[in-house]
Amino acid sequence: MKNFDALVVGGGIIGCTLACELRKAGLRVAVVERSEPGTEASIAAAGMLAPHAGPQKRTPFFAVLRRALALYPDFIAEVEEAAGIPTEFKKNGLFYLAFSPEDEAVLAEKLELQLASGIRAEWVLGEEIRRRDPAIGPELRKGIYFPEDCQVDNILLMKAVIQWSRRLGVEWITAAPATEIWLEGERVRGLVSGRERWESPVVINAAGSWANFDRSLPFEIPVKPSRGQILVLQSSDRVPVFKHMLYTRKIYTVSRDDGRLIVGSTVESVGFNKEVTVKGLHKFLRGLLEINPEFLSLPFRECWAGLRPRSKDGLPILGKSPVEGLYLAAGHFRNGILLAPLTARVLTALILNRPPEVDLSPFAWGRFQTREKKISQ
Repeated sequence: MKNFDALVVGGGIIGCTLACELRKAGLRVAVVERSEPGTEASIAAAGMLAPHAGPQKRTPFFAVLRRALALYPDFIAEVEEAAGIPTEFKKNGLFYLAFSPEDEAVLAEKLELQLASGIRAEWVLGEEIRRRDPAIGPELRKGIYFPEDCQVDNILLMKAVIQWSRRLGVEWITAAPATEIWLEGERVRGLVSGRERWESPVVINAAGSWANFDRSLPFEIPVKPSRGQILVLQSSDRVPVFKHMLYTRKIYTVSRDDGRLIVGSTVESVGFNKEVTVKGLHKFLRGLLEINPEFLSLPFRECWAGLRPRSKDGLPILGKSPVEGLYLAAGHFRNGILLAPLTARVLTALILNRPPEVDLSPFAWGRFQTREKKISQ
């Protein structure tokens, strides 16, 4: 039986980045992954590091997203240097586009609230947006520009973080799904998978949509899968279609350096079903038609769907669990790529009995227990 200082359940971007941070702190770390590393929620994304287009007022979660974005340049520099893999990280900003008076009204309300929250954003006329991104069609009226938002190729980033972990000496235990948290009394002793056991005083649950895998625990982890579909088109000249990320009320698009155009936006509660549907693809095509009807002539490259872990209230579950030695890094939903470096830092701080750099109380597991008690009363 192998012994470790920390065991991480889940080899996605959250679990892998956390393992690296723990290893940098000198701990003997292993990642236990049920399948191939980074093939679930970590690829069901477009790599948008864009907290500003969504929130309409200041919240603790918005502050955490902004802190995570601020960490990204140094995080990317460290990963790329260690792994030798470029990740296409870009500080290119995002345009939220309006194609109708109704769009403009919705965006105007959003902008007013965002400016009141101190977000850097501005109206830009359609002509100016098309000057910066000529591939947008003539029906564009205006848009909001968010200059602080960034992007990364999440698939390249995942490969780089895995390579970084191996060079740091993180051990990988793959094709071995953890079936049970090994408890001794009221604290963690390790993990069980079939007849195998791995001993560790610290276990971190970063299992994504499978966070609630051990139903024998004395508490529930309220995380369920949310399907996200992705469509990928290819520009004929193999150059980026857009210079900026684009967001509309129907879809978002992110361009890659090799001419791929990533299109997404579906959020579907269909259990563990990862099928790509005609309905999802139809939504993408309608959104592309709005941006520019000529995009329907772009070559199709591929499509896929992944499962993003969504908690009961849509916010991450971070920190200690009711079981001593068991920590939670779950429920990141659509922000796993963005939150990975910050989650790794705050969980590592907790494990090492250091104060985390952000207040984790809004994201503690106990918030669900409190709500359930209020409802029962």
